[in-house]
Order: sequence, then C-alpha cells, then structure tokens
Amino acid sequence: MRALLHGLVALVLALCASAPARAATPVEDAQLAELDRVRRQVANQVQLSAYDLLDELVYGWKSEPVFSAPTPVVLAGVTVPVGLGTGLQAMLENHLSALLAENSDANLQLVYCLSCTAVMVHSGPEGTVISRGIDNPAFLEELGGAGDKHALFIDVEAEGTWLVLRARLTELTPDLPIVWSRTLSISSGTPAMLRQPEHLKSAAEAQEEYLAALHDRGPLAIPLRIGVRSFARPDEDGIAPPPFLWFQSGVELGMNDSRLWIASFVLGYSIIPQAYQGLMGQVRISRLLTGSYRSLTRPDLYAFVGGAVMMVWGPATGSFQDDALDAAEVIQSLRGEDPRSIFGGFQVGLDLRVGNRVGMSAFLETLPSLRNSENLGDYVTFAGIGFPTFGTEVTFWF
Repeated sequence: MRALLHGLVALVLALCASAPARAATPVEDAQLAELDRVRRQVANQVQLSAYDLLDELVYGWKSEPVFSAPTPVVLAGVTVPVGLGTGLQAMLENHLSALLAENSDANLQLVYCLSCTAVMVHSGPEGTVISRGIDNPAFLEELGGAGDKHALFIDVEAEGTWLVLRARLTELTPDLPIVWSRTLSISSGTPAMLRQPEHLKSAAEAQEEYLAALHDRGPLAIPLRIGVRSFARPDEDGIAPPPFLWFQSGVELGMNDSRLWIASFVLGYSIIPQAYQGLMGQVRISRLLTGSYRSLTRPDLYAFVGGAVMMVWGPATGSFQDDALDAAEVIQSLRGEDPRSIFGGFQVGLDLRVGNRVGMSAFLETLPSLRNSENLGDYVTFAGIGFPTFGTEVTFWF
C-alpha cells in the first residue's frame, strides 16, 4: 500500500513537471502593468523628493556656511532606500555635484580622492584590516594623507510616509570627528519645489517671488495691439469691404491680483493710403478659462466679449451701407467724393496669452446697424444673430 502511494505521488509530480507553464490571463497582465506603473510613479516621486532635500541641504550651507573658506570635501557615499537601485544613487550624486558647482558660496568643493574611496588591505602588528581609506585615516596618512579634506556622508531613507535625509561632515583625521550633521525630512504627499541649481531659494522666498511677479506691474497694463478685420462676402450682389488693418493701444485693468477678470479700453487707428482710414474706440471684458489665477509657467486662455464704435472713410469704405454697392458708386468714390460711415459692433472671442507679455486672439463680430446690408455675408449665424466680421490680433503688453 505504501509503495502504491509513493508511486501515485511520483506520478503526480512527474505530470506537474511535464505540464506546460500556464499563460497569464489578460486580467493578470493588466494587474502587472498597473503594478509596474505605480512602481515607476513611486520611484519618480522619491527621486524628486530626494532632489528637494538636497536643494534644501545646499541652501542651508549657503545661508549658514559650515566653513569660512572653500574647503575640499570627498563624497564618501550616498545611500538610497532598498529597492531603488544604484540608478537613483548616481542621480543624487550628479545633482549634488551640480548644486555645489553652481553655489560656490556654500564653501564646499567636491574633490576626487582615489585612496579615500578605494577599498584597501592594511596589515600591521594588530592584524589585517580591509576598509576604505576614509574609514581608516591612520593608514590614509601612511599613504600620504588626505590633507585638510573632509568626508561627506549622505543617507536617504524611507520611514513610513516620510523621506529622510541624514548628512554629516567628518574630518579625515585618526579620530574621525564629526564637524557637522543635519537631518532633513519631507512627506511623500508634499510636492517637490523643482528648484534650479543656480537659483536656490527657500519655500517662503519662492512664494514671495511668485506673489511679486503677480504684482509686478500692478493692476494696470498698456496693450499694443495689431489686428485685422475681414468681412464675409455676400451671397448675391454687392461688394464686401476689404480687410481693415487696425493699430490699437490703451489701458487694461486687472480687477483682482489673480487677473481672473480683466477690463480694457483701447483706441485704434486704421490706414491704407488711397484706400481708407478709420478711428475706433473699443471696450472689452475678459474671463480666465484655464484656472483661477494667471500662470507664470504656462499660457493663459481668456474668453472675452466687447463692443466697439468705428468711423471709417475713404474710397474703399462704400460697402458699409445697406444697399448693394454698384459700379457708379465706386467710380464716384474714386473721383474724390469719399464715403464716410459710422457703425458699432459687438465681439465674442478667445485670447491666448503667454506670461501676460504677448498674446494672440480671434473673434467674431456682429454689426447691428448693418445687419441688412447687401454687401455683407455672415461667417456664422447663432441664435438668429449673424457675424459678418472675423478678426485676428496680436497683442504686446508693457
């Protein structure tokens, strides 16, 4: 009986060993892909948080230097949380080197010392010791000494939801005294500041600089705008007006510090020699669509509505009338009897701005007093309202 049981067990094991491996199901593949995505996301967040801690470390050295003069320092090593590999370690070493190279007033100069970081074997009366030169200053002195160098140790550890950086500076003498140490931490839920190596700032200074940039010119700005208005051709008889080129300037008022709402009033002048001239007064109200405050790092998109009153004169302005323009009227205008028209319009459009310094806008305009004109068609008709004018503009602010 026992022999039979052993035989059955051996048969089952043989069948299991000879059976082909089971392929992963689509659900398991999706779970593995999601796990890999989350792992990459966590690794990226740890890297940015570690960069932020190094930035804060060097910023502290700039504010309160450890040494009164530039001092050579050997990077003894950087340790990172288990599982993140030597890639993160190398990136932190490179980031620290860039920080110290750009911030010489920290008074720390990274130097390369082969005998300091190499693993050596030292035999003496007390026995044989295997260690790095940094860990055995007595042997280091026998090899010529490390001079006035210091060793920098940086350890990055994950403790719960916190990332902790521990740094210490050790003098390379037989006693290995610690001359400076510091512990910094950051929560995993805190976004990194992403500071530039050459412009290190504290969080309070960065916030103050951001607010200063928002208030840099106060509530008023002066726009310089160049725009073109084109008019839709009529479906039947009639001659549409030519495109009008406008040069405009005036004042723009931010109704709050965030520039969520903006009002502007501009005056414009248009001229094409021997064709037309024009004057314009225009008012607009704009509302920010991309967020609740003006951004300094990405474009801002505004929607606006406005109204304008225009007066135009010249041979090419005869189309601004209800009746279809005929050849006789064109000849009459060429003889020096220039037509003159005054009309108003209402606009709706979008305005894309970059840093509130340069912008591009497009709009549709309806002309109520010319809604029955046989010289104008409509680009768009909405709710029974025709829009015979399409305009584009480029704006610069000062």
